[in-house]
Amino acid sequence: MKTILPRYAAAILLSLWCATFTTAQESNIPGGGKKITITTHRTAADGGDITEIIVKTGAAAENFDVEKYIRENRTDKVLVDVRVEEANAQYKEQGNNNNWNNKDWNETWNKAWSSCKDLVNGAFLGVEEDSDEDADEPGLVIQTIKGSAAVTAGLRSNDKITKINETPINTWDDLTQFMQKAKAGDRVKIAYERNGKAATTEATLTKQLEIKCGSIEKHGFLGVSDSDNDRDEDGVEVSITHNSGAEKAGLRTGDVLFTLNDTPVADFEDISDFMEDTKPGDKVKVAYARDGARSTVDVTLGEQKSWDWNTENNFKWDNLRITTNDKEACLGVYTEASNFGSANDLGARITGFTDESPAENAKMEGGDIITAVNGVRVNGHSELWNEIAKYKPNETVKVDYRRGTDVRTVQATLKACKDNTSRVEISETTEEGDNSSRSFTTGNWDNNDRKTMQERRTITIHRSEGDAEKVNTAPAKPVTDRSLALLSFRAFPNPTQGQVTIEFRGEAVPTVLSLFDISGRQLFREEMNAFSGDYNQQFDLSEYAKGNILIQVVQGDKVFTEQIVVN
Repeated sequence: MKTILPRYAAAILLSLWCATFTTAQESNIPGGGKKITITTHRTAADGGDITEIIVKTGAAAENFDVEKYIRENRTDKVLVDVRVEEANAQYKEQGNNNNWNNKDWNETWNKAWSSCKDLVNGAFLGVEEDSDEDADEPGLVIQTIKGSAAVTAGLRSNDKITKINETPINTWDDLTQFMQKAKAGDRVKIAYERNGKAATTEATLTKQLEIKCGSIEKHGFLGVSDSDNDRDEDGVEVSITHNSGAEKAGLRTGDVLFTLNDTPVADFEDISDFMEDTKPGDKVKVAYARDGARSTVDVTLGEQKSWDWNTENNFKWDNLRITTNDKEACLGVYTEASNFGSANDLGARITGFTDESPAENAKMEGGDIITAVNGVRVNGHSELWNEIAKYKPNETVKVDYRRGTDVRTVQATLKACKDNTSRVEISETTEEGDNSSRSFTTGNWDNNDRKTMQERRTITIHRSEGDAEKVNTAPAKPVTDRSLALLSFRAFPNPTQGQVTIEFRGEAVPTVLSLFDISGRQLFREEMNAFSGDYNQQFDLSEYAKGNILIQVVQGDKVFTEQIVVN
C-alpha cells in the first residue's frame, strides 16, 4: 500500500490537534483499482476540534491529484492527511502478509514529507472564523485556539481582526493568503477591534506542532441559560440557576441581558465566549432589562467544576436539576457524526433520510452538504440540530446546501418528529454558587428515564430516528484501537443481556464518550469538557435483543474503541 502520509508521518500530524474523529480501517482492494482516504482536521467555532474522513474510489480516485489537493487545502485551520491504497500489484506477497517494496516505501516517504512538511512547519496564528461572521461588514470576527500565538498576543474570541501588518483582513481567504506567505517565527502587527474599540497587538507566529492541548482550565460560572424565544429583539432573555452568582445578585428568569462588562450580548454564544475568559471570583457588570426598565448589577462568578463521574459521590440526586431538550420538528435527515468537510465542504453532510423526510421531499439527496437554515450557517450536525429545534412542525424553512460544486436552495416544510434524539443536562449548583454539570445526547427520554437516572443512576438508551447522527461504518467484529492509552478501561458484563457498566480512567482533558449500533447510528454521546479523569456509568441497553454496540472514547487526536455484545 502506498500512502501519501505513511503511518508514522500521519501520527505526527494527528498529534497536532485535540480532535474528535472516527477511524478508517485499512484493507486491500480486491480486483485492482485505487482507493484514496482523505482525513481533514480543523478547529470548530465552539473551540472543539473535528475531523472528517472522505473516501474516493474508481474514476474519482484515478483522476485525483493528491499534491494539488494538499496544496490548495492547507490553511491556518485545516490539516490534511491523504492516504492512497493501490491494487494488489503494488505489493510483494510473502505468505499471508503484504509487505512494502523498499523502493516504493522510500519514494512514498520522500513524496509524503515533501507534500506535508510545509504544512507541519508553516506559520500558524491560531484563530478560526466566528460562526456569527457577517460577510457584509469589514474585518474578520474570530474564535481563538487555546495555546496559540493569537491567545499569547492577547486576542480573544469575538475580536475582529482588521489588518495584519499592512494587509486588510476582511474575509477568511484574506487571512489564509497572508498565512501562506508567512513563516513560523515571523512577528506580525495585528490591528483589531474589541467591543467597537480599536487596538493593536503583536504576535509571533508558531508552527502547528507547537500548539499543545492543555489540561482543563477553571472558568467562572454566571448561572444563566438561554430562554430567548424572540430572536429579532436586542439582548438575550435568560433563565437563572438556583444558588448561582446571577441569582444572588438579584437577576431573575425572564431578564434580558445586553452587556457583560463592555461586551455586547447579541446571542447566547456571546455569553459563552465571554465566560471562556473569566475565572471563579471575577466580578462582572451585567446590563439587563426587566419589564422594559434597564439596570446594571455586579455579579461575582462561581466556579464551573468538573463532574464527579464516579457513582460514589456526594450529590443529592433528588435535588439535581435534570432538563431535557427535544425537537418538535424534524428535517428528516441523517448526517455524519463528528465529521466536517475540508475548507470547501463545511456543513452537515447527508448520509440518509428518515421515513416521510421533508428534505427528501424537497429533492435533496444523500451526499448533499447543508450549509445554512434560514440564512444561519451550520457547520455540522449539532448546529443543524440546534437550528431546526427553533421551529415548529409545518413551518417552512429555507435550506442552503451544496451538491458537488453547485450551490442550491430549497424550501422544506418541517414535519413532527416521529422519534427523535434528546439532549439531557444534569446540574447542581451549591450554596457557594459553584456548579457541576454533565450533558449528553441519546434517544428521546421521558419521565420514566428521568426516574431511572435518579433512582438507579442508570442511563436508558433508546433507538432514535429523526435528524440523527451516523458514522460511515462500525466494525463487524470486536476491535480494540488502543492508540488512546487509557490508564484503565472496563465494560462489563460482556456479553450482556442489557445492563452494562462502562468505567475508565484517563487524563483530565476534554473527553468524548460515544455509543454506536452496528449500522453506525449514534445512540449516545457525552462531551465532557471538564472531565476529571474518572468515568463510571451504567447503561440500560435492554432494547437491543441482539446485536453489537461500539464504544468509543476520544481524547484529543487519539481514539479508543471497544465492542460489547448484547444478547
